[in-house]
Formats: sequence, C-alpha cells, structure tokens
Amino acid sequence: MSSRNHDDRAVSFAVPDEADEWLADEAARRGESRDEICRRLVTAAAAVATDDDLELADRDELAAVRGQLATHREEFEAHLDDVRERVIQVKREADAKAPADHDHAGYPTDGDLAAVRADLETLGETVDRGFENFETVLEDLLGDVDDLAERSTLLAAAVVDLRERDDDRADRRRRRAVTDDLKLAANRLGVRAATCEDCGSSVDIALLTAPECPHCGNAVTDVAERASIFGSHRLLTGDPPALEGSSAESGGPDSDALRGIADEDAKSTVELTDSRAETFDDDSDSDTGGESDD
Repeated sequence: MSSRNHDDRAVSFAVPDEADEWLADEAARRGESRDEICRRLVTAAAAVATDDDLELADRDELAAVRGQLATHREEFEAHLDDVRERVIQVKREADAKAPADHDHAGYPTDGDLAAVRADLETLGETVDRGFENFETVLEDLLGDVDDLAERSTLLAAAVVDLRERDDDRADRRRRRAVTDDLKLAANRLGVRAATCEDCGSSVDIALLTAPECPHCGNAVTDVAERASIFGSHRLLTGDPPALEGSSAESGGPDSDALRGIADEDAKSTVELTDSRAETFDDDSDSDTGGESDD
C-alpha cells in the first residue's frame, strides 16, 4: 500500500486484512482510489496531532449526538408516516364521496360555452340591426323637425299678416264709426260746416271720410255749437280715442311680438336639430371607435 506526502516521497507499508477490506469498501463508496483514502487519513491524523487548539470530543458526547440524531430521525419518520396516512385517508374519503363516473354539474361544459357564444353573436347582430334602424328613424325625425320648423315659421308669418290685416280693418271700422258719430252729432246740432280749432279752416262735416281735419290732419274728437250768433261752429281736436277691439286692448300679442315668437321658435328648432345631429354623430363615432378597438 502506498501514499504520498507533501515532498512526494513514497511510503510503503502493509495493512491488516480487515483494514484493507475497509479501505476498499470506503474507496468504492466514495468513488476514490485507495491511495487517495490513505493520503487523506494520514493528512487528517497529522492535522489532529499538530493542532494544539483542537479539542477532541469524548465518547459520551459522540453518543449523545448520535442519540439526538437517532431521535430526530425517528420523529421525522413518524411525521412522514403520519402525512402519508393522512394523504391516503383524504384520497379514500374523496373516492367514497364522488363516484368514478361523476361529473361537475356546477361548471359550464363546452356545449354551454358554445351556446353562450351563439347568443352573444345573435345579440350583436340584433344590436347592429337596431342601430341601423335607429339611424334611419333619427334621420326621419330630424327631417320632420326641419319641416315643422319651416311650417312653424310660415304659420307665424301668416298669423302676423292676419293680425295686421285685422288691425287695419278694426282701425278703419273705428275711424268710420267715429266719423259717423261726428256726423250724427253735427246733424243733431243742425251744423253743416265747422271751423277747425287748430288751423281755423272751415270743414264740411258731411264730406268727412275720417275723424280728422282734412287741412291740418289733426284728429277731431267732437263738434261744438257756436257760443254766439257771430261765432262759428267748431271742430274740437285732440288725441283720438283708444281702438276698441284692438290687440292692445284685448291683451293679445301684437305683430312685433308675434314676429319675435316666430323668430325665437325657428331659432330654437334649428338649435335643437343641430344639437341632436351632433349627439348622433358623437354616438356614431364612439360606437364605431369601440367596434374598431374590439
């Protein structure tokens, strides 16, 4: 048997058969050669012999350590056996509760998922068709709103024109009535002609077509009989009486008010149409963008 020291000097010696067998077994277990085992043994013995600070453990300490190791090993094996028993027990309980050919009814199957996908596709087609119909209906409604706005403006203009004509007719009727009253008052007083108190011109009352002086145009309110034999009959002038049955007295809107209402109505209708159109465009853009994102 040979080994090498640090000076590469060979040392040969014979070992007992038992030691030789132990060396062979240890070399095989470690995967090393017999020379390497011998070299490490000699090196370790030299390190122990030359190390003054090394404290060797006695047999009692080694026995205590071995006892602790054995105790830990037994505890570990006991825990391992307990875990194995628990696993086996859980598996047996699970096998006893669920038959071999059982299925999970609470979970969706492939058929259920396919049916849900088909429903989603049908719903998407329905929504698309409904949106297309909504576009058509909204466009029709916007067109109707435009037509109504135009008709409302025309109707307001017609109402204004009718009101103006009615006012004109009422004014003419009033003027004729006042003129007839002046002629009737002059007839009762036996007055044929009278002097306008504003311009002093003589006026033939029977020829009056309006309650005003034909010379100065001032409104005539009444006929006054002369105060003396040398005086003359007089036509009294002043502010004309209020127009009976006119829009101002009846509380109805005048022509300017009607025109304002018509303009405001047309403006509001146009703004409403524009706002709805913008809303529709925004919704269409957002829907289109959402589809493209998907």
